[in-house]
Amino acid sequence: MNFLQNEDTNGIRWSWNVFPNSKEEESRFIVPLGCLYTPKKEIKTMPTLPYAPIQCRSCSAILNPYCPVDFIGKFWSCPFCYQRNQFPESYYGISKVSLPAELIEQFTTVEYTIPQQQQQQQQQQQIKEQKDDIKKSPVFLFLIDIHATQHELDSIKETILQSLAFLPPQSRIGLITLGTEIHVYDLSFAECPKSFILRGTNDHTFEKLQDLLQLRNPLFSQQEEQEQEFPIGIDKFFRPISECEFLLSEIFEDMQKDPWNTRTGIRPQRCVGGGLQVALLLFARLFNLKKLNWDNVDEINPTNCLGGRIITFLSGPCTKGKGQVVDRELTNRIRSHHDLQKGTTKYTKEAFNFYDNLGEVACKLGISIDLFGCSFDQVGCYEMKTLISKTGGDLLITDKFNSEIFINSLLYLFSQKKTTQQSKEQEQEKEQEKEKENILLNTEFNASIEVNVSAELQILGTIANCNNLPKTKSARINEEFSIGNGKTNRWKLNTLDSRTTLGFYFSVIKNEKNPVDPKRVGIIQFKTISYDSDGNIKIRVTTSGHKFSDFASNPNIIKQSFDQEAAAVLVSRLAVMRTKTEKIGTILRWLDKSLIQVCQKFANFNKNNISSFQLSPYFSYYPQFMFHFRRSHFMNIFGDSPDESTYFSHSLYKENISNSILMFQPVLHSFTMNGPPKPVLLEMDSIQKDNILLLDSFFLVLIHHGKQIKNWIKQGYHEMEEYKDFATFLEFPKQEAKTLMSSRFPYPRFIECDQGSSPARFLLSRLNPSSRKGSNNLYSNNQNENSDLTDDVSFNDFMNHLKKVVIDLD
Repeated sequence: MNFLQNEDTNGIRWSWNVFPNSKEEESRFIVPLGCLYTPKKEIKTMPTLPYAPIQCRSCSAILNPYCPVDFIGKFWSCPFCYQRNQFPESYYGISKVSLPAELIEQFTTVEYTIPQQQQQQQQQQQIKEQKDDIKKSPVFLFLIDIHATQHELDSIKETILQSLAFLPPQSRIGLITLGTEIHVYDLSFAECPKSFILRGTNDHTFEKLQDLLQLRNPLFSQQEEQEQEFPIGIDKFFRPISECEFLLSEIFEDMQKDPWNTRTGIRPQRCVGGGLQVALLLFARLFNLKKLNWDNVDEINPTNCLGGRIITFLSGPCTKGKGQVVDRELTNRIRSHHDLQKGTTKYTKEAFNFYDNLGEVACKLGISIDLFGCSFDQVGCYEMKTLISKTGGDLLITDKFNSEIFINSLLYLFSQKKTTQQSKEQEQEKEQEKEKENILLNTEFNASIEVNVSAELQILGTIANCNNLPKTKSARINEEFSIGNGKTNRWKLNTLDSRTTLGFYFSVIKNEKNPVDPKRVGIIQFKTISYDSDGNIKIRVTTSGHKFSDFASNPNIIKQSFDQEAAAVLVSRLAVMRTKTEKIGTILRWLDKSLIQVCQKFANFNKNNISSFQLSPYFSYYPQFMFHFRRSHFMNIFGDSPDESTYFSHSLYKENISNSILMFQPVLHSFTMNGPPKPVLLEMDSIQKDNILLLDSFFLVLIHHGKQIKNWIKQGYHEMEEYKDFATFLEFPKQEAKTLMSSRFPYPRFIECDQGSSPARFLLSRLNPSSRKGSNNLYSNNQNENSDLTDDVSFNDFMNHLKKVVIDLD
């Protein structure tokens, strides 16, 4: 089975491409039944349809190639609820030889585009004359921590000004700075920088903020104000880029580090929670909310809302007001994994609940929270993780704001995609069509995804950076057992891009006494609704169908349907999710037990004969994935802070299959002067004196020079004219590394090192210790120069022990 082809045409990959026919058979498959779906994957063959989709009048499922069609009566049947639906009049001309795109067999993924003008006509909206609200546009609010050093603060300001060039001209911008106090900037006052100053320790409310920021009209009564369709005065805090770009540059020129002095040994006062509260209240007012109660999130129902982002820049943890993570005394260190396991943290629980509540409010408003934490210490990502993940935001942790990692990552956040529209000029002298280029952001806003399954299946949940929405009436879900965000079939993602990948988990309803008929097809439909940066509605529909079978009758088909990479990522997401409530030792034992069961089920061997063990080629890489996953940052948290663990897990929940596997099993390429570059094994023996290694582990890209290469560089051969081929050889790995890093978020850390140098430890830590120094010959002179002093078990030892356990337990 061609799994990559299915990913290219539908953006989806399944752990099992043939479904088990009963619950009991599903348990024998061991690896969970699930898929990894990328809703906004770029698909070249996907048709884009400029009209609204046809929906089932019972369950709201969308017309697809798996729907039975009555061409004579002009009816179609829903494969999920079996409801017969009448085609609209525009479809009366269809036949078996003249099908609309959504019924063509090879177009199982289609995207509907509903222009904003058509939305307004369909909803019969009477738009009043309001210069900022005639056309919906995304909103970006920058929340800047001014306790950063002046040099780093300058880097933040310069990068933000660069990023404005990538935004659509109709986008609106807001600016808030936080430190000891909160400054909300008025971007409509062009004479000089003007801001409203708020106390960082206050618990800000909707009504009080309107008074402080002068968002009420004194001529209106309270009833008259609530009857207004558009908010009063809020446009001074959110201005179109074309109107405020120059003023923003002036504000940044005057912006300085927080003037409040901080004594030695004391952390600065940083009111992060208060700043986020104010930012969300401003968005609530912009989206025409009449009230907002922090304790009653269900009442939030914004109008005139396309969505937006709160992009937060932090140089340290919150030390003041709501959301406080640590106190100001430096002698009291911020919490560690050990403190969390012992339950001795002072602020964590209260801060976690506070930020979680803010995340619920942001989800209702359609706002994503992005966090760029640049500090040598932790900035409180652990407490804020649900705030970021629930809203579908992005997270970056690095050392400094003036590093390439931060600058390139922020610019990538505003990357664009280009669409070309053909338009004919009315003038007679222009005979040819003229191409008009329309620049759109790669990000789409205020997205939701709905999953429908046929009667044989049920939804367990999803593990991804999203939040639950109320289920539909026709949802088939497991009410008793769920995985991740479960007990619903709808989820919210406030921002969506081509990297966003969700892991869905399913189960079979039928039992072994009444298995699913092998002639039936299990159908799953994914419906994603989002807004692009022009305000157009995008509805992408992917429908996937799979046959049912059991291992006893069709063992070869079941084996061939197994996608090792998709299965490894689904299991890794499940394992990382369990670290929230279980000890890592328990999870490792579960992983080992599952791997042993997989080998027992799908390997061929003779009892008491290890040499006879042979794993099916369709499962041959799966033990290797599990070996490297056990050694990765996800399962080995020694030396990592809670913020770093949050960062790693957030990226795993966000990325597609290839990038996720890179996180725990890197790719290693060898460059020599004797031939083209080639991939090599993650073994110590891959380090040679005359080669250059390029390691890609997603978060890190490393170039390693062998000893001979290092000596040639020291002797300056690459600078001599007669050795220009050597200079070209040195540049080739750098070009490859640059290509890898340019299309990735977060921007990877880049290291260039030599064999035997200190930075080479980053390479050695990811290699399989195939040559090990034993305790008996630690000081022997006959050691291999590539041997490593480590207690880690090599992959060969791991596999030998796995074979022995499998054969002994049989």
